[in-house]
Amino acid sequence: MKKALFIALLLIPFLGISQTKKPIDGFLGIKFGTARAAVAASLNAKGGILNKKETTADMLVYKNIKLGHRDAGIFVVKFVDNKAYEADFIFDPGADAHTIEYYFSLVNDLNENYGIGDSKKTFKEPYNDEDEDNIKISAIRNGNAEYKTYWKSDGNFIKVEIEEALAVLLIYQDGKLDNTVETRQKAKEKSDY
Repeated sequence: MKKALFIALLLIPFLGISQTKKPIDGFLGIKFGTARAAVAASLNAKGGILNKKETTADMLVYKNIKLGHRDAGIFVVKFVDNKAYEADFIFDPGADAHTIEYYFSLVNDLNENYGIGDSKKTFKEPYNDEDEDNIKISAIRNGNAEYKTYWKSDGNFIKVEIEEALAVLLIYQDGKLDNTVETRQKAKEKSDY
């Protein structure tokens, strides 16, 4: 009995470590709700280059931003009430043939940090998951296949998907601040009538 208890006590730290996951509370070390000026300063310090033509009052657009070893072709941070609520990484996997592999590699890296995400692959006839990758790529490009994975934590979420243009999109989003944006958009639409 003592031996079994001793073994169990030895295993508890290892089991606890393997099951911990990082909360979804920001991106690139920047917390959701951070002010625009602080976000810009952080991204500039990381070597980001602001795209002044695309940047607006509610959105910063950068290039030269890395997530781990991955370069984001375009990186966008969205704001509401001067608070960061969404970050969008748009990755170009290079050759079309590498798109699905790139997607799964990114999903695996996120799984290591946030736990196993909820993955969904959908295909429209005549396409299916048994097809070769080049056929799946054609299906994605034509809107006949989707690859998406979600992680949720305390109302916030992360989503990775392959777009029809074969870019891999990664979105970090604060659910509470995003609701503020949706509420304002609905109120504006109602006022338009």
